[in-house]
Amino acid sequence: MQAPMCRDCFAGTLRGDATPAGTEETIHGVPTYVARPAPGVEPLGTVVILTDAFGWKLRNTRALADAYAQRVPCTVYVPDFMNGHAIPEHVLSLTEAKPPPTAWFVTRALHKIFTTLSLVPLLLRFLFHNRQAVAHPRVLSFMTALRGNGTDNKVGVAGFCWGGLHAVLLTHDTPQNTTVAVHDGVRRPLIDCAFTAHPSLLSVPAHIEGVVRPLSVANGEDDQYMGREKMQKLKGIMEGKNGEGGGGGGGEEKYEVVVYPGAKHGFAVRGDRDDPLQRERGEQSEEQAVRWFRRWFAEEG
Repeated sequence: MQAPMCRDCFAGTLRGDATPAGTEETIHGVPTYVARPAPGVEPLGTVVILTDAFGWKLRNTRALADAYAQRVPCTVYVPDFMNGHAIPEHVLSLTEAKPPPTAWFVTRALHKIFTTLSLVPLLLRFLFHNRQAVAHPRVLSFMTALRGNGTDNKVGVAGFCWGGLHAVLLTHDTPQNTTVAVHDGVRRPLIDCAFTAHPSLLSVPAHIEGVVRPLSVANGEDDQYMGREKMQKLKGIMEGKNGEGGGGGGGEEKYEVVVYPGAKHGFAVRGDRDDPLQRERGEQSEEQAVRWFRRWFAEEG
């Protein structure tokens, strides 16, 4: 049986070049980081980021929200769907630190054991407080309030690692994924489109077969969680859906999977920006998301 998350879900690099430009607000009762387009620029829609295990306060995630806000352009919400139970930021430095290659084998082995033992209690607490049965109702509540109390603006979600599962679940055609807007009484789906990068907690084919809303997936070729075999199965299902008539404006496909050679799990948010390849892969996945949201926010209906 596959573990719910992989070691790389708790690894990566904290961005030192990012100064978040948004604000912390309470949106629909949830503490939320909010990024908006430049003054005078009309947002095409709203993107809700479903974060990785490090939660809504991670500088990397907030910098990505700022980029989406300016580039799509759109209003971006990064809510605390973990209710204060995110993995602490200091874990990034713990997992990034490694003994030099010249260190004795015993030293390297002891370091690995120490790191693993340090992560286990944090992981168990995280998984308990943020298990699907507890966290997904929070996501649904926020999205229902956003769509129900809003206007006709388009709504998209971007899910990373832990948040990837929740993004995919929102694309399913279920009663809980729709709501009636108070301003016109029309029932609408909670989202118009979704993007996810290196999702974890995902069961393939179970979670993918139910996808009906536009979904774009970005993943590394040898992702530690998904792996090549699982990714190929996911890609095959998505391509099959396109072949059954899934599409959108201009005859473009409604579902897409982009596999990035050399990209490590977490590359879209926590990739090492001093590593040219990882930086490039992160920028490419950002471009993929921006393009996806622009396209579906411009769709009629």
